[in-house]
Amino acid sequence: MSRLSKEFWAKPFAHRGLHDASRPENSLSAIIAAAEQGYAIELDVQPSSDGEAMVFHDYTLDRMTNAVGRTDALSTAELSQIKLKDVDEMIPTLEAVLEHISGRAPILIEIKDQSEAFTRTNGTLERRVCDLVRAAGKIETCAIMSFNPFSADHVRQHLPQIARGVVSYDYEHPHDAGVDPAYRKDLAELKWFEETEADFVSYGALSLPTERTQMLRERGVPVFCWTIRSAKQAEAALKHCDQITFEGYTP
Repeated sequence: MSRLSKEFWAKPFAHRGLHDASRPENSLSAIIAAAEQGYAIELDVQPSSDGEAMVFHDYTLDRMTNAVGRTDALSTAELSQIKLKDVDEMIPTLEAVLEHISGRAPILIEIKDQSEAFTRTNGTLERRVCDLVRAAGKIETCAIMSFNPFSADHVRQHLPQIARGVVSYDYEHPHDAGVDPAYRKDLAELKWFEETEADFVSYGALSLPTERTQMLRERGVPVFCWTIRSAKQAEAALKHCDQITFEGYTP
C-alpha cells in the first residue's frame, strides 16, 4: 500500500507551479496560484553556497534571471535579492514556500542532482530539505524525489517517514551524453529503486510504458509522469501511470 496520502491522487501536479508569462516557473506566485486553483505542486530545489534549499530549477542563473553564473556560488541572502526575469519577484526559499502553502496542497519536491552525473552526493541538500519539511510539520503533504537514486537514499536515511521517489526516463537527451551508456541504462531501468526503498516513480511520459514501470505498477508502486502539455497527452499517459505533472494547459 502506498504511503502517499489520498491528496496525491486527487489533484494533478502543476509542473514548477502554475506558471505563465506573468508568473515564472518555481516562483512563489506560480506556486500559490497552483494551490489556489485546486492543483497540487511540483517544484525544484538547488542549494545556495551556504546550504539553503532554494526553489529554482537550473544549475545556473542565466535562463531565469538577469544574473549569470552558478546558482550554488551565491549565498541565500544574495540569491534572495535576485529578481526572476520580467517580474518583481525574487528566488524563493523552500522554507518560504512551505510556510505560504501550509499544507493546502500536496508538494512534490525534486532535489536536483548535485553530482551532475547521477552518482553519490554528500547529502547536504537532501538533509536540509528533510529538516525543513520536518520543521514545518508537513511530512504528510510533501514527498521528496530526485533523478539521482542516491539522493533518494539520503532521504531514506535522514527522514524515513516521508514518501520518497525516483525520477527517471529513457536518458536519451543530449545533455546526458557525457554519462556512460551502460549507467544511463541502469538509471532508466531504475536499478536502485528497491535499494532506496522508494515509494513511487516519476517517469518521463514520452518514455512510457516500460517493462520496469509496468512491473512496478503491478506490484502496487505508484507511477507519476512528466511533463504533460495537453489533454490528449494526459489521456494517453494515464493508461500507463497513476498521476500526471502538467504545464502549458489546465487539466
